Amino acid sequence: MPSIAELVAIKERVEAEYLARPGVTGIDVGYKVVGGVQTDEVAIRVHVAKKKASVPKAQLVPASIDGAVTDVLERTYELQVVREPMDFSAQADTTHYATLQGGISMGPSRAIGGFVFAGTLGAIVTDNVSGKKAAVTNFHVACVDSGWSVGDRQVQPSRVDTGTVPGDEFGAILRAVLSSHVDGAVISIDAGETTAGTIVDIGTVNGTKPATLGMVVRKRGRTTGLTHGSVDGLSLSVSVDYGDGLGVHVLTDQVSIATDTAQNPLFSDHGDSGSVIVDSTGAVVALLFAGSGTNTVGNPIASVLSELNIAIPKGKSILKDIKDGRKDFIKDKDKELRKDFIKDKELRKDVIKDKELKKELVIDGKRLKDIKDVFKSPDIPGHPGDPGDGPGFGGGFSDRLAELEGRLGSLESFISPELRPDLTSSAFGAEEELSTDEIAALRAEAERQVADAAAAKSDLDNLLG
Repeated sequence: MPSIAELVAIKERVEAEYLARPGVTGIDVGYKVVGGVQTDEVAIRVHVAKKKASVPKAQLVPASIDGAVTDVLERTYELQVVREPMDFSAQADTTHYATLQGGISMGPSRAIGGFVFAGTLGAIVTDNVSGKKAAVTNFHVACVDSGWSVGDRQVQPSRVDTGTVPGDEFGAILRAVLSSHVDGAVISIDAGETTAGTIVDIGTVNGTKPATLGMVVRKRGRTTGLTHGSVDGLSLSVSVDYGDGLGVHVLTDQVSIATDTAQNPLFSDHGDSGSVIVDSTGAVVALLFAGSGTNTVGNPIASVLSELNIAIPKGKSILKDIKDGRKDFIKDKDKELRKDFIKDKELRKDVIKDKELKKELVIDGKRLKDIKDVFKSPDIPGHPGDPGDGPGFGGGFSDRLAELEGRLGSLESFISPELRPDLTSSAFGAEEELSTDEIAALRAEAERQVADAAAAKSDLDNLLG
């Protein structure tokens, strides 16, 4: 059986021929479907708008092409954007999010031909040109048609979903592209808007990764919310009608997603265009733009990043966010609490030092007593040359012992009484105890930083091999 790479090479040699045939909507390399059930056999798959009982011989798809097994799938692909007349009623996720993040409703502020449009904000990205935060979605979500311009304002949620103009505007088109690989747009983010490198219902975006056959994936979109599926096709060339002014476009090297019907009836639907598709770790593999029934199509993420000149960073630690001057993850009160906690730790260190000093004094005092007890023993003979001051003692030794006692007394009293800490009770007896919420906040902060550190170490280990 040919390898995936060999199958892709065969598909690329014949795709122009097959895409030119009437009724053909796409061609890719993926799992063969028999009786409506996906198998483990990988084939060259020709997608058609309608399977027919009788097909002219010249248009018939052979059982194999250059030794590769074939399959014919009935799929007509549509852009997954919502278009509603201006007297619309709200639907799907109409939430006005205080923090811009992936998986939420958005759309253009302008109306086109009396219609307003809705799609999904895929993820917060970095604009490589300015180094600033931006949002990524589809060309056909933000631009809609050929009448778009750089600077066209965008709204969250979309006007279909109760968004208002200009009150809910959050940014404007920086650049957009509709090419043979990518249907994408980059949206600026207005000053004062709060962002997060997360996707609603999924969590932190964990960089990017190429899609592979069988990969388990998820997405969160404006219409169908969080859904699950798997990669069932690669190197998909698909024909999609973009409507008046743009016409039919063929996008190549796309990623095909099959719905996990055990978890959700559809992987995507109209309004989910612009969602990012991620694997089980949160790594982005594709940008969703079209679908056909239970199947979905996405742009490979490497092409999206390259053609839009953006980057998808991994989630950063809370300390980095604070350093950058953002307050996405922690409030001023939490920062003050952390400062107080650090001061308390320093104070505890000082108390411990004082306790150690007291121990040393006690030990020195005990040693002096032991010395005195030994030399007071009547069994120790006096030195012949020392004038005695008692049985068995020389006067010279008594003088030295008295000097030692004096020095010890000086050592014990070098800290004046008013400066000595009361070590019989807690040094924090007059301080208010931390509340349950404050302790929980500190614990959560520590756990997040531990997780970030573990992830950073893992990345470094992988980098160094």
